[in-house]
Amino acid sequence: MHIQQAPENPAETDPVGKNPFQLICHKFRSDLAVPNVTGVGDVMMYTRLVEEVAMRYGRPINLLTGPIQPTDGVGALKDEEPFPIWRGNPFIGQIFDLAELSPESMTLVNASHERHCHFGHIISNICAEYGIVPRAIRPSLFLTEAECRDALLKLSRLPRPVLCVHPYGTSSPKVGHPWYEDEWHRLLSSLPPTMSVVEVGVHGKEDKGFSNKRFRTTIREMMALVWASDMFLGFDSSVAHVATAFGKPAMVLWDPIRKSEIDTEPGMGPAAFARWSYPQNKNLMLLGESQGEIRRIAIQWISDVMRSIGAQY
Repeated sequence: MHIQQAPENPAETDPVGKNPFQLICHKFRSDLAVPNVTGVGDVMMYTRLVEEVAMRYGRPINLLTGPIQPTDGVGALKDEEPFPIWRGNPFIGQIFDLAELSPESMTLVNASHERHCHFGHIISNICAEYGIVPRAIRPSLFLTEAECRDALLKLSRLPRPVLCVHPYGTSSPKVGHPWYEDEWHRLLSSLPPTMSVVEVGVHGKEDKGFSNKRFRTTIREMMALVWASDMFLGFDSSVAHVATAFGKPAMVLWDPIRKSEIDTEPGMGPAAFARWSYPQNKNLMLLGESQGEIRRIAIQWISDVMRSIGAQY
């Protein structure tokens, strides 16, 4: 990662205009400080802010953050690298480990997460604190040439198109819900043999025993496999954010009951869809289904995507 020195006094040359952590940034000669919690997807939401700020400065920025540390083990990996979301990002000159430099400052930055105005998508909510309107509502993620090539080679023997599925997620349905397992079996068994299905999951943590090709990955390996696939179908999760970042056709399933159970602060559960869903995706609520309606919509969506890329269903 190329190292670009920050201005002597960012406050004097700051084209952004707002920075809630200006004093912390000035102390450590950096431009921006962002959280390293609560989950992998949460950290991804700050990648758009980094790109927007770098474009305002007209140079790669120096970033203060800590090694990714999902709260309650959400998305935590045993052998994961410290900054998987940020590697390869051309908008970053240098990363300074704020958790090591100043644990109390890292705690302060992390405490700001989710305390912004929740008027729209979380990317817009975050950027608004800096006086920025984001140019796109999607994460800003980057892979290396080697990572892309390796992912393509891993999928090279599979018939195209390739559907990447992720039937997991913090807010996905619990055991007993049709979409915990049964509807996935029915959906996958209905797909034509002319296409392939690959499943990505976190190491050995997630495995429902589906018969499709399965990859247990690190975060970076997961990102590359999603990039190398033709489309994505899964629950709201970090994998869905990756698919959106790379512009893949994506169908995302939402369980509003689970969202309300997790987001217990008044109003946050009902607001989850507006805050986390992307309008460019096909978003479906798992609410009131009784006759396999969601599965049929998913099959039709897959068929439509296949036709759009010149494949036969």
